[in-house]
Amino acid sequence: MIEGVGLVLEGGGMRTTYTGGALDAFMDAGVDLGYVIGVSAGANAGSHYVAKQRERSHRVFVDLVADPRYAGWRNVVRERSWFGMDFIFRTLPDELAPFDYDGFKASPRTLVAGVTDCATGAARYYPQQKEDPRWFVQTLLRASCSLPILSPPVLVEGSPCVDGGVSDSIPILRAIGDGNPRNVVVLTRNAGYRKPPPRFRTLSRALLARNPAVHAAMLRRPVVYNASLDLVASMERAGSAFVLRPVRPLVVGRMERDLTRLEALYRQGYDETMARMPELEAWLQG
Repeated sequence: MIEGVGLVLEGGGMRTTYTGGALDAFMDAGVDLGYVIGVSAGANAGSHYVAKQRERSHRVFVDLVADPRYAGWRNVVRERSWFGMDFIFRTLPDELAPFDYDGFKASPRTLVAGVTDCATGAARYYPQQKEDPRWFVQTLLRASCSLPILSPPVLVEGSPCVDGGVSDSIPILRAIGDGNPRNVVVLTRNAGYRKPPPRFRTLSRALLARNPAVHAAMLRRPVVYNASLDLVASMERAGSAFVLRPVRPLVVGRMERDLTRLEALYRQGYDETMARMPELEAWLQG
């Protein structure tokens, strides 16, 4: 297992199907990184890598997406969430796509997942090896994937929390601070993407009236996100970051449910990562 090299996983909802393919390529090629950090769906995909569950990402991000419990208006009525959070974080890991809780807990790899604290708008991070694995998957990952407005906050140690991507979409600084001067970064946007200023500010302020710190974090998000992209780019030029991102133009959105598109994105992540595997292996040895 390689120490001192972090694996940083951006979120992005169903765009993270690309990450699932990339991490399955890592497992097939024997890329064994000891530190993984992710937010939102990136943390979810990272849990499969840490638990060494080859193709679970395919099950979660492709095979089972057609289930009506996965997303839709039915969930809005039942649990005030577009995505079926009970289905994704309880039914899937416990029944339809069993998660290896014991293997996850005992893994020599460390997964750090980020959430956004509703009271402060700041990021909070939790390593899986210090937590109960069921709580980590069913509560913490759920919180990290709970998009403001589209999903209700989740209580984490008594504090309401939402999507980790709101406060720290690309947690490269945390990875460095945790002792990883070199990092492999998996992004879910094409090269050249820059996050634009937020739209519908008045509406989002009204909808988040009970969570003004979350609204403020959402307003800051484009600046924080683009600064993280700049840092990743400078590290890549300096040789301290190896960046994987979709090469072919993305046609999958955050809430995509077209199985053909999702299957193609998973395969794209796998194939594009495998195509760069010799380059990655040489970088890891550097």
